[in-house]
Amino acid sequence: MSGKLSQFSRLARHCLSAFLGALIAGHCLGQAPAPHDVPILESVVADEILALAIQHCLRGEDVQAQAIFKAIKEQLDPPPSHLDIIAQYESSGCKTPSYSPSVRWNVQLGGGYDTNVNQGILTRYMVLGSGLNETELELGDAFRPVPSAFAVAGVDASFRLGDFAVGQTGIQHRSNASLPALNLTTLTAGVVRPFVVFDRPGRLQLDVGEAWLGGRQYQQVEAAGVQWLMLGSEHPWLANVASLRNRYPSQPDQNSQLTEAGIWREQMMAPTIGVFGGIAALYDNALRNRPGGDRKGYRVQLGLSTVWNEWLIQPRINILRWSSSEVYSPGLVDVVRRHQLTQVGLQLTRPIAQGHQVVVEWRVNDARDSVPLFSYRGQSLGVYWRAQH
Repeated sequence: MSGKLSQFSRLARHCLSAFLGALIAGHCLGQAPAPHDVPILESVVADEILALAIQHCLRGEDVQAQAIFKAIKEQLDPPPSHLDIIAQYESSGCKTPSYSPSVRWNVQLGGGYDTNVNQGILTRYMVLGSGLNETELELGDAFRPVPSAFAVAGVDASFRLGDFAVGQTGIQHRSNASLPALNLTTLTAGVVRPFVVFDRPGRLQLDVGEAWLGGRQYQQVEAAGVQWLMLGSEHPWLANVASLRNRYPSQPDQNSQLTEAGIWREQMMAPTIGVFGGIAALYDNALRNRPGGDRKGYRVQLGLSTVWNEWLIQPRINILRWSSSEVYSPGLVDVVRRHQLTQVGLQLTRPIAQGHQVVVEWRVNDARDSVPLFSYRGQSLGVYWRAQH
């Protein structure tokens, strides 16, 4: 069943569409949430916009810098650490303060239980052929769901690359107690470059990644994306375009180029309640002889963030739908693939000390496909400790 692991989670969430992250491979996601699992304006954009303002300061462009500082404070609700940096630059007349940003580290450890770690299918039978050549095939136990406890460990870092970009790198490993053949290790690296177009900030991100499944090389990924934050209103919109190339050294017929374009919005409904959502169109170009050929479809995500008794509570739903351009296997499986993956999740986050958090995440995956081999259902529950420095 490993051929069905079409993306490895860390890179798919981190670099394909950091803002439109309806997840492609839900069963690999028993891990502490990636950056886009917290509100977008807080987790992704504010750092790059602040870096952009500091660049203006360093070039002596005080007017531009002060305008961006003002926009950050008024429109992005920055955390105290950002406000401290802004205050130092403003009080020094835009001269470099004594503050010197260091490498930012994130460490996460945890574990949980997954009811279907291998994406075992829902049916025991499958029809091959058509018409007079139709045959019903009974599928063996190897296709059934396998439950497993799992453990996750990961570390990632971000750091300045001179005055023009931010570097990012990370490594993560998930170990499955009942199915070590699906133990997943991922290594990623990337560069983020902020920019301004029509006085509105954005960012360019380039990433590469590698995944090992069961200790063997499984997937190589290169990705590029552009996000543009459309300021100028109380609740800004965010545009996103991204493209990701997948290479499978042991299964080259699965190689593909996935491109998507979409838009996001986040809005505060009350002082402690925010809603967010987005929609993206996608096109998945088969680079070799992948069964079914090219795919096209869309993804939608809706969610809510609220706070209760020191817990940040975030329920969300992701829906991914696509159709293939050709029948899956002429003469054998004469069906055009139509796939829908629905993911419902609930994430609870609570600070336990300065720079430390506990995260509880429950997730349900439900995949329906016109080819029964790709229909599955499962859920997972994980508890994680996260440290940030």
